[in-house]
Amino acid sequence: MHNNLIYLTDGRGKIDASKLSDIEWARLVDDNHASTRRQLVKCAWCWDEDRVTHWMKTYSLSNGTRVVSHQRGECADHPYQSLESDEHKAYCDRVERVGQAEGFQARREDRADDGRTRSDVLLVGDIRVSYEMQHSPFKRGYGAKERTRRSPAAQRDAVAWHTDSSIIATGASVAMLRSNQARLPQIENPRYELRILGGYRKVLVWECTSREGHRCPQGRFAGCGATHVDSQPTAITLDDFIRQAPAGLVVPVRPLERSGFWTTTQGYQIWVDHHGESSPPGPNKAPRRQAERQADGHSRRTAAEDHAPHVLQQHTTEVHAVPEAPDELITLQRSALEEQAKLAGLEGGSRDAQWKV
Repeated sequence: MHNNLIYLTDGRGKIDASKLSDIEWARLVDDNHASTRRQLVKCAWCWDEDRVTHWMKTYSLSNGTRVVSHQRGECADHPYQSLESDEHKAYCDRVERVGQAEGFQARREDRADDGRTRSDVLLVGDIRVSYEMQHSPFKRGYGAKERTRRSPAAQRDAVAWHTDSSIIATGASVAMLRSNQARLPQIENPRYELRILGGYRKVLVWECTSREGHRCPQGRFAGCGATHVDSQPTAITLDDFIRQAPAGLVVPVRPLERSGFWTTTQGYQIWVDHHGESSPPGPNKAPRRQAERQADGHSRRTAAEDHAPHVLQQHTTEVHAVPEAPDELITLQRSALEEQAKLAGLEGGSRDAQWKV
């Protein structure tokens, strides 16, 4: 359904027409039969963007598809758009606040000149980064890949997708940042750290020899003698990412692929020099995770942003890769944050007891 977001003048306000029950939709179609005279259904996109009132027609096709459309010759249909939650607005507020404090120009709901895409928040610095907060499943035909592919035409240098849902992050077809789940007061609190748990990685490079312990990607215990470039998860906060991306300090690697990620400009250059601009390493295959490699070689990996001499490390069987945070850890963290929030207003013994919880 296009034009799904509408304003109803009967007191219900802004709603998503696609989420109405069948009974509610049938009643709306009946009540809005003479749409221009009834003046019940108003286009939310036209009103929010341009403060223009367009009274919408509502009907169903023979196959049951719901249609909310403009009057003939009035305006083009709009892409499907999810109704913003309070958390979504809070994330956008945070991006705008942090970006402006860093000296970047911030534009909310910035629409491209062709009208086909718009950014939740566009930050303009050395480069133009469109921040997109995704907290509901993507709609077919207007998903992340389509919107990312259109970004050059919309004068965006990069699209930074963000979610706090492991399900959405796993199913996304583009490079996507995933942070820890937070409640509304925590998102609104500028002192609360939102940490990126996935989608931001460190690029590593090493000579595969038998001198220092590390697994050879080719499964050779003594090393294969080649230079390897791989990546592993590393830590960054959402606020630091917001500060660095418009300055061009972090960039996306393979942004239109599920296995894409963000990294530093130094890491990006090493990755591109080794693997190419867009193709993943190997024959149409993403790099294997460290835990999937079987042979234990003896090479030392070096972070791309740190080429200083390293002290030789002793051989160890410990796996050095930092795994992505599992869902059970996120659930545990969420419970801890809920208990921590209950500390507000407590004093003395009550606070000590709650702190132990």
